[in-house]
Amino acid sequence: MVEAPVERRRKRLSAYVGAVLAIGLGVGALTAPLGVAAAVTGDDIAGYWDSLPSQLPLAKSLPQHTVLLDKDGKEFARFYSENRVDVKLADISPNFIDALIATEDARFYEHRGADPMGILRAALSNSGSGPRQGGSTITQQLVQNILINSARDATEQRVARGNTPNDKIREIKYAVNLEKKLSKDQILTRYANTVYFGNGAYGVEAAARTFFNTTAKKLTVTQAATLVGLLRGPAIYDPFVRPDASRNRRNVVLGRMYAVGKLDDAALADARKAPLAVERGSLPNGCGTSTYPFYCSLVRQEILTDPAFGATAEERADRLSRGGMTLTTALDRKAMTAANTAVSRALTDTNRAALGLAVVTPGTGQITAVAQNRGWGSGPGKTEITYATSTFQPGSTMKPFTLATALEQGIPATTKLDASAFYTPPTLAAPEGGYSNYGLKDYGLIDAREAIKVSSNTYFVRLIEKTGVLPVADMAARLGITSLPRTGPRALTGNEAYLTLGAYEISPVQMANAYATFVSGGTECRPHTIVAAVRSDTGATLPTPDADCHQAIAPAVANTVGDALKQTFTPGATIGPGGALEGRESGAKTGTTNAYQANWVVGVTPQAATAVWLGDPRGGAAYPLTELTAYGRRFTNLTGAEVAAPVWKETMTGLLKGVKAVPMPKANDVATSSSTSRYVPDVRGLSAEAAMSQLRANDLDPVIEQRTAPAQSPIAPGVVAAQSPAAGAVSGYRQQVRLTLSAGSDTSIRPPDRKQ
Repeated sequence: MVEAPVERRRKRLSAYVGAVLAIGLGVGALTAPLGVAAAVTGDDIAGYWDSLPSQLPLAKSLPQHTVLLDKDGKEFARFYSENRVDVKLADISPNFIDALIATEDARFYEHRGADPMGILRAALSNSGSGPRQGGSTITQQLVQNILINSARDATEQRVARGNTPNDKIREIKYAVNLEKKLSKDQILTRYANTVYFGNGAYGVEAAARTFFNTTAKKLTVTQAATLVGLLRGPAIYDPFVRPDASRNRRNVVLGRMYAVGKLDDAALADARKAPLAVERGSLPNGCGTSTYPFYCSLVRQEILTDPAFGATAEERADRLSRGGMTLTTALDRKAMTAANTAVSRALTDTNRAALGLAVVTPGTGQITAVAQNRGWGSGPGKTEITYATSTFQPGSTMKPFTLATALEQGIPATTKLDASAFYTPPTLAAPEGGYSNYGLKDYGLIDAREAIKVSSNTYFVRLIEKTGVLPVADMAARLGITSLPRTGPRALTGNEAYLTLGAYEISPVQMANAYATFVSGGTECRPHTIVAAVRSDTGATLPTPDADCHQAIAPAVANTVGDALKQTFTPGATIGPGGALEGRESGAKTGTTNAYQANWVVGVTPQAATAVWLGDPRGGAAYPLTELTAYGRRFTNLTGAEVAAPVWKETMTGLLKGVKAVPMPKANDVATSSSTSRYVPDVRGLSAEAAMSQLRANDLDPVIEQRTAPAQSPIAPGVVAAQSPAAGAVSGYRQQVRLTLSAGSDTSIRPPDRKQ
């Protein structure tokens, strides 16, 4: 009678697994498997074998590094929860492979995953007084490492270590199946990249760097033997702590290499006499070890908050800690050097006041540099707060937003208003005695350009009286300002004339980005640091934060504001000709908050926008800039011109050195309400297609939000449930109107092409 193939397989399997277990049982290494103390039949083994899972969770990636690169591809920071750097087999020294196989699994290329002879050899050796040997193959050890890394709790980790016969049988089955799925070289590579060597080093590359400050590819025979020796007990044989034990273990490994013919007599003798010669190396981890820690913190925050890196906060945090990404950022070392030099020349790191600076590229939203006169850390002269993204009252640097709003409403920059020393608006909130110009100066009837030049408070209070407060707040939001209070107890009501004087906190990054819109033809982008992302192992492209560049205001409006900002560098202005950039046009606005609480300068060229804040981090109200030492001199009652302006000029001069000058935009004073502003129609309740068509017809840009309205909403799918700005709001030319569709809607729908 011919035996069926399945039956033959079961018999061969029973013999193979039985041999492995029998050898282990015979030497007391294993107790009775399957919960019985009696003899186990072949059918028992095969039946239990068939009941076990066979597929390892190979798809789950192990923690890797996230590497940050500057715009030119040079690394400046990395993050990791485990110090592990995967390498290819070709990048691992043959010395390490020889030492590993000789010591851990001499029959690696002969067995099928588990090795009965290896177990027997280990059992016989361990029954004596010599060094103990392990019976698990490299494949089994890899299985154990994978299971441990995939364990969700302590119980699964305990099972993964294979301490019981049942666990060991499962490990063997995984190993046998793994050998069918992967080649021997693939198994070696995975093992070398997953095993733990101690001192926080996972994988041979991290170990080579940690213990010898070298790479896996350059490991010598003695270095390789030392590392392989660590696998038996990373703490016991730690060469930094127990050099004698480490040397003895290394020599055992060298002896194994000699026994299998990988070393001759002379090489063995020389290697055993060689010193350990360990050299502690390390890789930077986190922002504290970065060359640019504050920029690094911006990137880290972007990873933790942007949906490109995960739908939830937990997913994004896991993405950061598990790594495996190489991120190219907008960091420009030339700009960083210019900014850091300018800041450090102005204030020492222990000065009570602080400088916070941000540089953004117009038309892109890319943050190319941040700087401050503090080191990273704790203690005197240090902080881990990034001032570039902290919010402070911006003072008169808010005035251009009011001008932009006026232009949209058909109020040209040539409009003359009374800029007397004092003014109390009859319908808006005002301090006792009304608003006043700096130095109580009376400028008489002036236009917007002159008002920018001298920074007249009363002019802009009169102007916001004409435009309305909330439209100015809307303008700021369209230019990327997100910190103005629109809800809650501090929400703007339309009564706050002091909005135009900068009473509400905004960050330097957002101010630089908003001003960039004035020199980019009205294009606003979300400020961001990350410009490209790839998987470190495969080079596959990964999603990155959406810059969301769009036409926020009409080019005529942007150009007119940009042109007006040039007045700041004219004779008699708040900065004057001495603060202008040499050989290129630029525009800027100074800001000095009430009672000298802080100073600002936000200035632009078409190639860079830089915002500089100066203040006391403890709070400007309690610690105003009435007295300050800067540039080695004592200043009193500082305005933006004395310190912030020179820092701005030095930064811009340095970052633009060698860059061809581009002229500032030209004003368009014929812009009228009919050409630049319109009311937002009510499109709620319309189908997505109808709403987008109607908005397009009104020269507005519809944008479909990716999140739909709550599921409990009674509206049918495909209908607009909400819109922003609200119906009736005054809007600029081609302003975005964001539409939230009802639950169950297709959010991939796109607006029709614009008619030219």
